[in-house]
This record gives sequence, C-alpha cells and structure tokens, in this order.
Amino acid sequence: LYVIHNATRVCIAQEESPMPLRHVVHVGDELPLWAGASSKVLLRDAPANFLERIVQAAPGGREHLPVLTEDIAEAARAGYGVSHGEREVGLSAVAVPILGGQGDVVASLSYSGPTSRFPDDRIPDLIADLQWAAKQLTDRGFDHPLRTPLGRRPVRST
Repeated sequence: LYVIHNATRVCIAQEESPMPLRHVVHVGDELPLWAGASSKVLLRDAPANFLERIVQAAPGGREHLPVLTEDIAEAARAGYGVSHGEREVGLSAVAVPILGGQGDVVASLSYSGPTSRFPDDRIPDLIADLQWAAKQLTDRGFDHPLRTPLGRRPVRST
C-alpha cells in the first residue's frame, strides 16, 4: 500500500509473499514516482508542475515527461496500472487506486514480484483481486495518513 509523500511514494503497509523468490518493500521505504504501476495510479490527479518535479530524478530527466504523462492517462482510463521492468529489470507490478471521500486517489494497492509471475493472462485476475480489496478500503473511508496537497510541504504543529 503506497501513498505520495513529498516527491516519492512511501510504503505504509505490506505483506510479504511466502515464495522464496520475492520483491520485498518494507513499511517506510520510499520509492521514486517516475516509474512503476503504483506511481501511474497515484499520479492520476497530479498537476503538471508536480510531474515536472518528479521527472527531474528520472533517468532521461525531462525527456521522460511525455512517457510518464501517457502512462498516467492510460492507468486512469483503465482503472489500474501495470509495469514490467520500469524501475528494475525482472520486477513487475499491478496497482489500483484507493479513493478518498472526494473521489481523489489517496493510495495505491499493488502486487509486485518477479516478472515471471506476471504473464499477460494472469494480469486480469490480479487486478480483479486488487480492485475488490481497494473497494473495501474505499468503502470504509480510507484516507491518506500523511495528507498534504501534492507538491506542498506538510504543516508542522508545535
């Protein structure tokens, strides 16, 4: 389960696979937003200036902006994101949005692991499982635990 924090996506919950070969992301790990299934979903409502900030860290820099923009648009149309080897060769993921009370994306729920476990014919079943779980979270009123508007610093209380 990922949320946006500053210019990264942060894992706020995870469950490790029982398989010996697996991709492990720990709670608190920060990953880039310029690639990956979760990023495509999380950035659905992101303003252009925030996307420009994100691609500065991407391989290829600003040249990556049109690719990222199209990936986000495709994920918004489909209702899910898929990635194969975008951030790391041999790693794949599928992700779906979790929506807040205003219909905005507040988190992404994903499966990730070795690409060999993500053949095209398996993707629809993985997405259906994720969509079911995301709907449960959305219906219960899940909200972003680090809520700040995209691209803005959190307000610190004293």
